[in-house]
Amino acid sequence: MNNTEDIIIVGGGPVGLFMGICLYHHGIACTILEQRTGLVQGSRSLGIHPVCLELFEKLGIVERFLSAGIKVQKGIASDGINELGEISFKDCPLPYNHILINPQFETERILRDHFLELAPQGLIQEAQVIDISHNQDEVSVSFVKDDVKHEIFGAYLIGCDGKNSIVRESSGIRFKGKKYPDTYIMGDFDDSTGYDNDAVVYLTKEGLVECFPLPGKKRRWVVKTDKFISDPTPQLLADLVHKRTNHTIPLVSNTMTSGFGVQHYLAETFVRERVLLAGDSAHVVSPIGGQGMNLGWLDAWELASILSYCRGLSRHQPISDLFAYSSKQRSIARKVARRAEINMRLGRKSNFQPLKKLFLKTILKSSTNKKLAELFTMRGLESWWI
Repeated sequence: MNNTEDIIIVGGGPVGLFMGICLYHHGIACTILEQRTGLVQGSRSLGIHPVCLELFEKLGIVERFLSAGIKVQKGIASDGINELGEISFKDCPLPYNHILINPQFETERILRDHFLELAPQGLIQEAQVIDISHNQDEVSVSFVKDDVKHEIFGAYLIGCDGKNSIVRESSGIRFKGKKYPDTYIMGDFDDSTGYDNDAVVYLTKEGLVECFPLPGKKRRWVVKTDKFISDPTPQLLADLVHKRTNHTIPLVSNTMTSGFGVQHYLAETFVRERVLLAGDSAHVVSPIGGQGMNLGWLDAWELASILSYCRGLSRHQPISDLFAYSSKQRSIARKVARRAEINMRLGRKSNFQPLKKLFLKTILKSSTNKKLAELFTMRGLESWWI
């Protein structure tokens, strides 16, 4: 069904689509298998960081994102009563001295449309992968579409199919990690805060509250909870926000509510023979801080660059650069996980709230603001710092 020099990608979400775009950028054909029929439902992941906007610019698609999203140049910290300080991204490197907020369905639409411009027949939807085999020479994937079984062959197989990855599991790659005790609920509402395009983090004695602007004059609210709540009501979220911040949310404007827990998992390797991993199939980090999807894009960019180099090598020759990819991206994933864990710890209930407030006021001073801005915008991931 396809040339054995092509690459097969399992998973057509934001990371899989970006992976395909990056491969075509290097002149490498690929086929994406996606079990869904349409775009992801709901806003889900929001933040697009400057390091990824720079990649979008190299691929010629950054303007599509900038025209659809909202630029956040400042994050405000509050204890629920008084502002403690702020982190400004305005002094970060131009032109992307901001975090772009874009709902995941819109992000996915932009990536899918561009991929289909490059490869009109390259995305196979409603494809249920049922079997994977691989050796040092090639890979094969069996899938069912419209009740018909198909088999395709390729030079490499890339798993971009999420934390429950069939690619990873079929390859016998262990996924090590844990669940954190932290749980949250979130919801999208009309913006009644007056904060315009600023993000706000409330670090209260009862626990974290975050809110971020969304396109269409809406705002995402995230609230730390004492236990997992699978199906939260808008009223519950509004009550918790009001109790901790004294802010009233316009309930009738709600478009989404959900609850979630937090995990950290890391694949023991991102490479096994001709099977490769990227995105959540390779690592799962806490969504607090909004860096997980971006981390998958960094995987994809790095991997596509290496595969472009490997095209000139013998198919039977061991490719050490792919193992270097695994080592480098696993190290970056651990660093992103540590940064996310810091964010979670700051948002937990504390019996030492006055000390926490003093600590926050200290680190939010101008002398450390630039370093904090780098941390929150995913800069310095290859340095020693945090």
